[in-house]
Amino acid sequence: MQLILDPTGGIAGDMFAAVLISAGADEDQMLYALTAAADKIGKSSITTQTTKDGSTRLLMDIHHNHGHLAASKARLLIDELCEELSIGGEYVDFAKKVLEVLIAAEKQAHAENTFLTDHHHGHHHHDHGHEHNHDHGHHHHEHEEEAWLHEAQDIIIDIVGAAKGLQLLGAPVVASLLKPVSLGGGRIKFSHGEMAVPAPATKIIMDKYGISNAMGPLEVELCTPTGSAILAALGSEINDSSSVDDAKFVGNSRGGKDLEIPPLKLYLIA
Repeated sequence: MQLILDPTGGIAGDMFAAVLISAGADEDQMLYALTAAADKIGKSSITTQTTKDGSTRLLMDIHHNHGHLAASKARLLIDELCEELSIGGEYVDFAKKVLEVLIAAEKQAHAENTFLTDHHHGHHHHDHGHEHNHDHGHHHHEHEEEAWLHEAQDIIIDIVGAAKGLQLLGAPVVASLLKPVSLGGGRIKFSHGEMAVPAPATKIIMDKYGISNAMGPLEVELCTPTGSAILAALGSEINDSSSVDDAKFVGNSRGGKDLEIPPLKLYLIA
């Protein structure tokens, strides 16, 4: 089976979970899994909505218990949830890989202080060699300085939704892209102030994993660090020659707003 994504409309963690539901991942099981993850970090209400164009959207109301999530805590929570929700095999490996990609990117962004400046374009190319050991044996991290997931507490929910949905569909954990990822533009506010799109962690992941991307077409953030980490873990490469005419499952999803761009599209081809 082949997994093909068209992220012309961008990608975020909640959009990826929603597109898997749209493509046929059992909604009750998905909402149960997402809620179980959300309840680890606070109180939550998670439901789906069908948009005017027939796309699936997740409506998430999460009240966090704490401001930031430590990387070590995030690793423990992912392990716990995968066990509780019977996420197994390659889907557990995928979940852990998404988390490690994001932790490494957040750590690098903070080390470079890119979140305090607007000069982060072009600074990352010489760093490619430093982060490659992050996917092996997470138990070696205790003596390192703790990494914090500042903007991405919801990463736990998003990763669990991604892994559970792929497993429910029996989908591969490798994807190809029909088009480059749209990053958007403009500025975003976050815990350290505001900065230009793409966020530093998003840019780091795009550069490091060679994910094809384009700025625009709107002046809003269309691709989040979590969305980028999911693409990186799926090893997403452009394959223009993919034919999606005979797709077995087709899904469409949108983020929180109805924007004048295509939805995120997912195709599964037997």
